[in-house]
Amino acid sequence: MMIVSRRFAASLLIALGLGCLVGPVLAQSSGSVAMPNGADFGRVRLLDQGRMTKVYVDMLRIDDSKESRMFPAEMSKLVDITPAGLTRLFTDTILRSRRFEVYDLRSTVTAEHADIVVDAQIISATQEFRPLEGGLQAADTRVLLSVQMKDMYTGKYLLGAAVQVEGRNGLVNGERAVLQPGESHEAPLVRQRLAADYQRALRRAFIGAGQRIEAILRPQARLVSVDGADVGIFGGQQHGLQADDELVVFRPKIVKLGDREIFGSIKAVALMRCGSVGTETSQCTVQTLAPDYKPQEGDYAILTDASLRKTRWE
Repeated sequence: MMIVSRRFAASLLIALGLGCLVGPVLAQSSGSVAMPNGADFGRVRLLDQGRMTKVYVDMLRIDDSKESRMFPAEMSKLVDITPAGLTRLFTDTILRSRRFEVYDLRSTVTAEHADIVVDAQIISATQEFRPLEGGLQAADTRVLLSVQMKDMYTGKYLLGAAVQVEGRNGLVNGERAVLQPGESHEAPLVRQRLAADYQRALRRAFIGAGQRIEAILRPQARLVSVDGADVGIFGGQQHGLQADDELVVFRPKIVKLGDREIFGSIKAVALMRCGSVGTETSQCTVQTLAPDYKPQEGDYAILTDASLRKTRWE
């Protein structure tokens, strides 16, 4: 009995020892954790207040004197280029990413009540026709968009100079408008096909703008509970998070600069994956710990580049 007991005790100690060694290593490996771009004090300040960032979209009106030159005759009746129509299309396009709560500035509040204001303007729209075999013609449609984004807390323009984004349609077979020999550009059915090309190019320009916006306003969260490898965060679907997103936990040093507060320094603490994402809160599991660091309540987290790239815009 003594031999059996000693063997059992030895086996138990080995099992416990392996559990201590293997368990945490599998759950929390140690290694370098890269800090993504886009961490912003203004937006984590809103998290501390228990609310999300409000992004408002506004389309500036195209100069009336340019509209007739920008779009073919009667085309503006088929493609809604009014500020209200364009704002709706821009807003709907960005909402497809599920990374933002976006509002139409014209139908909600004034800019003073917004956190981030995005304004855009069409600065050119062209449609050229390239000859194909057999007398066919293919439409090559381009829309150039100028986009600017302002942080209403700091007053800073987040994109620096206005960014120009081009949307183009007509390079791929099956999606472009093709005119048969003898078809007139002014025929009603042809105009409808050409108008659809403008709409696709517009949407692609808006997708490009949305991707630029997303890269700067990537979702952030605040850690509210830490239990070993299990982390609870204030941040969920309303803040732009999606199931299985990866976030980097970071710990900032906040300093005063004049009458404002900013991040003086930022340290990446850990990489975690959020398997359960709720409306406002999410549950995450630490995957990698930076050497000599562990997550703690009050830390923040930001979406990784890899998770940002998985956003579906189409």
